[in-house]
Amino acid sequence: MNRDINKIINFTKSINSRIIDMRKVYSFSSQDICENKILVLNIKSKRNIYRYINEAIDKGIIGLIVTVPINEDRLIKNIPVLHTNYLKDNLNIFLDYLYESPLKSKKVIGVTGTDGKTSTCHLIAECLTALGKRVGIISTEGNGVYPRLKQSKYTTPRSDILYEEFSIFRDKNVDTVIIECSSQGLDQGRLNNIIFTYSVITNIHKDHIEYHKTFKNYVESKIKLLNMTKKHFFINEDCKDTISNYSNIKQSKIIVYGKYLDAGKINDLVKPSNISKDLIIQTNRALLYKYLLNENQSLKTIRGILNKKFKAIKGRMNYFSDKRNSATYIIDYAHTEQALDLVLKYAKVKSGKSVLITLFGCGGNRDKGKRSRMGIIAKKYSDKIILTDDNPRNEDSMNIINDIHKKIKDKSNIYIIPNRKKAIKKAFSMSKKDHIVVLAGKGNEDYIVYKDKSISHNDIKYLKKLIK
Repeated sequence: MNRDINKIINFTKSINSRIIDMRKVYSFSSQDICENKILVLNIKSKRNIYRYINEAIDKGIIGLIVTVPINEDRLIKNIPVLHTNYLKDNLNIFLDYLYESPLKSKKVIGVTGTDGKTSTCHLIAECLTALGKRVGIISTEGNGVYPRLKQSKYTTPRSDILYEEFSIFRDKNVDTVIIECSSQGLDQGRLNNIIFTYSVITNIHKDHIEYHKTFKNYVESKIKLLNMTKKHFFINEDCKDTISNYSNIKQSKIIVYGKYLDAGKINDLVKPSNISKDLIIQTNRALLYKYLLNENQSLKTIRGILNKKFKAIKGRMNYFSDKRNSATYIIDYAHTEQALDLVLKYAKVKSGKSVLITLFGCGGNRDKGKRSRMGIIAKKYSDKIILTDDNPRNEDSMNIINDIHKKIKDKSNIYIIPNRKKAIKKAFSMSKKDHIVVLAGKGNEDYIVYKDKSISHNDIKYLKKLIK
């Protein structure tokens, strides 16, 4: 056993020598169940540390393992304390020991990128399930054995939650695990020491600058996944930023896919009635084609998968129709300029000469620079725009809307309605025969965040209520 892990185990047994299942001894957050548990606090800063610890003591912890030195006199109760630097970068090694290597002998696929991570995870999961594989999935839209998922608060959960899920996957005989890898999750080390069989980079665009500070840092967080990948990583050639930023990666490990790269070969395998001009479908087929070829699947099998109609993921390019006037509604999570551009470009082609109405906002406490660019993109494609709230968080809602609005030169046919329900109702009342209405930004989220309050709201549920 590793010397540092042995030290932690001995500390634990000194508190409770009658432990049967070591996995049930630890709590990893003061928000979790703490009674009769040892709190493992894996942090790099002492900010608010005593508030967290004392909150956990109030809730009944019997011991503390912490990765920074603390002044025990500031604790509200005298409890056994172990300070260890080891867990800072090696928490997952410790969890792997506790859970007895739950990923051993399993194929692990990591998916990262600015846009399309969740959709790609579910696309691969559905593909592998159709091939008879048992797939475990960790994603924004839920965790579990595909397709039976339970809701999650995270894109990439904390390490302890991940390993609990991995253990469940092992118990349920999962053979492939797919993990949606956020840039923050990678940067914070939640995926450290996990060996990925394959990884996918859907695209790289400027995002999460409020967290990473620079685009370079953001790109480097994604490189962490590539460095943990044993076999190959799949890179989308349609995104030039992706290709340029990862051109120095070992070329023998890169498998490039793209909607134009193998279009002829793919179209030969797809039935004429299934050939699509939808750019997202083309990209998805390109990835599956390259992945299945790499897995040595037969052309017959690949043909079957490429002709399959995949399930829509809630909040990702979801279509709804209104029978009263034949209007079409598209709900999508697009909250970056690239994603909005892609959705509106597709909607404009689909609408032909009809009217395109776009409703969207931008999140507060996030990259302010993208707001005006998203406003310009919306005006480029849309006949009418409704600017509304997304998640204002700690910013003033109207300041965010003004940031979106200020660089749009032609301000005609722009409606400002901060209340998102009222904004959707306005879009609904404006829509007429054959109009297309895009509701962007929120997807399947169940709330809008205003400062410290989360207001219940779901675009899909509210639109369905209006249509009904």
